[in-house]
Amino acid sequence: MKISALEFCTALFCATGISLAQNIDDDFQRFAVVPVLGYTEETHFEYGLMGNIFFKPSHKGGRTSELDVIAYGTTEDQYSISISPLMFFLHDQLSAKIYLYYETWTSNFYGFGNDPDMDEYRQFDRVTLYSQGYIESNFLLPPALSNIRYGLNYEINHSEFDHMNYDGPIVFPGDVDGWRNSIGYHIGYDSRDNLNWSRHGFFLQWEQDFFEGAFSDFDYNVEKLDLRGFTEFIWNTSMATGFLWQRVSGNVPFDMLAGPDGIKRFRGVKTNYFNGKQALFLQAEFRKTLFWRLAGTIFFEGGKTGNYFSDLMRNKWHTGLGFGGQFALNTSERLFVRGDFSWIDFKHLGLTFYVREAF
Repeated sequence: MKISALEFCTALFCATGISLAQNIDDDFQRFAVVPVLGYTEETHFEYGLMGNIFFKPSHKGGRTSELDVIAYGTTEDQYSISISPLMFFLHDQLSAKIYLYYETWTSNFYGFGNDPDMDEYRQFDRVTLYSQGYIESNFLLPPALSNIRYGLNYEINHSEFDHMNYDGPIVFPGDVDGWRNSIGYHIGYDSRDNLNWSRHGFFLQWEQDFFEGAFSDFDYNVEKLDLRGFTEFIWNTSMATGFLWQRVSGNVPFDMLAGPDGIKRFRGVKTNYFNGKQALFLQAEFRKTLFWRLAGTIFFEGGKTGNYFSDLMRNKWHTGLGFGGQFALNTSERLFVRGDFSWIDFKHLGLTFYVREAF
């Protein structure tokens, strides 16, 4: 769930930190529930509920399977619901993550390129229904290579757009209604000690997704190189750093161009606020537990886009500096819900609410 304040505006955020937990064997939490209330100029009041169900590992020391459910709406008749199970099988040698998502929402298109005018945009309504996920394993690998992971990805996405009347300078982004379906693969290395709040380890992944015209209304490809590092720092603080490079090629709908997602990579801005055929993001974050179930973060993010590599390299960086508060939904799994305040390009404020870490 994302709440963004792209202009200097009054924004009220309240995530009621009341976790309703049921224990099994006195040391396993079965579920957590968090109500959410927010307000921005774009959506006015937002209201919703987030729940997490945890499944006991099949063996001692195994990873915990989870089911996340998030549902929220606004007083402007905008609605979103998502269901996402994460499951582990065969002594954690096989895992699967699936997102099921429906949203009817109002959003903005700021034009193409890396240097948009935040005060000039075309508004549109979008109805999206999609399923996205992956299956991953380390089968047939010797113990010394057990941190290597490989798997398949998929996306099934149907979106419809209704563009509002507009007579400004931003070009019409094109009629992009229809199916965006893909199949792909990923391969990587993962030595993180925890999938939620990592305190040490390294993550590297290469991913390709193919949106083929045979089963999609659009024909394009997506590549991603994702690197993350985690280490212990002073005063019982953990430090996380991230690097992400994205590239798209072919007949790409405007809302699927490379750019920030506003939730995990470059928090607090609209999805694809700046966009292009390629995008680059750098992130650094300090995370520290405080007391009870509370924690805090300080972060810095940089990002830019371009239509080809040399264009990407010479374009200017967008920056985001901020801090956040976190509430532990499950302390043993280090699962937190977070609210992040961002100062974007030292001009605009952003606010993001989501479950789990940004990266």
